[in-house]
Amino acid sequence: MWGREEGDLGRFYRHPQMRDGRRNHCQECKKAEIKRNRSLKGGRYAEYERKRNQSEKRKAYHAASVSHWGEDPPKMAVQPARHRVRKLNAEGDFASEEFEGLCEKHGNVSFRCGDGDVLLTPEHVVPLSVGGSNRLTNIRSLL
Repeated sequence: MWGREEGDLGRFYRHPQMRDGRRNHCQECKKAEIKRNRSLKGGRYAEYERKRNQSEKRKAYHAASVSHWGEDPPKMAVQPARHRVRKLNAEGDFASEEFEGLCEKHGNVSFRCGDGDVLLTPEHVVPLSVGGSNRLTNIRSLL
């Protein structure tokens, strides 16, 4: 298992201290080892993370990393859709600026009800669940 596999170097993690610049075990083996170790240690990882996130330093870090999202509501609206696209391995991508341009093109109103005083979010015309893409041509703005 460890160090006995040969093949494409892309399957091995990079490591600057190794002679050839790669780890001596493949990515799949390392992931399997991590998964096995976590299952053996049960809830200790969850408890560790819970305690770690209660420290004042960690709370300040989280507040600083999340605070910038409130400054850009359109980006905040697009982000959950992008997460779902990555999860489903759908093709295509668009930036929040492109979505803003699409909304302006259609008068900054919701496609469904025509209301324009709200934060618009992207919706797929052909849903991702039935094979729709995440290209801008398959997006419309909704409440």
